[in-house]
Amino acid sequence: MAAHVPTRRSERRIPKILAAELSRPDEPVPKERTVTENVSPRGVRVTTVQHWQPGTPVLVTFLQNGIQSQGRIVYCQRVESGNFALGLELPWEVQRWQMLW
Repeated sequence: MAAHVPTRRSERRIPKILAAELSRPDEPVPKERTVTENVSPRGVRVTTVQHWQPGTPVLVTFLQNGIQSQGRIVYCQRVESGNFALGLELPWEVQRWQMLW
C-alpha cells in the first residue's frame, strides 16, 4: 500500500475569469492587461505575454471595480500558446474575493 504524499497545493482553486492589469510597483513600465484563470484563498493564476521572475513584486488591479493589491510572483510557466501562466500570491483573506464577484 503506497503512502499518502501531500501535494504542494492544498487550497481549492475556483475557476474565475476577472479582467486585471499587472504592473511592477517600483518601475515606470507599461501595464499589461490580462485575465485570471482561477482564484484561491491565497492568490490568482493569470496569463501574460511577458516572462516574470519568481519573487518579483507585482501590483494587480482588478478592472471591474478598481480593487488593487500588491503581491508577488510565485511561479512563471510557459504555456502551449507561447504565453506565460503566473501564480500570484496576494495578501488577502478568502472573504475579500467575494468583493470581486
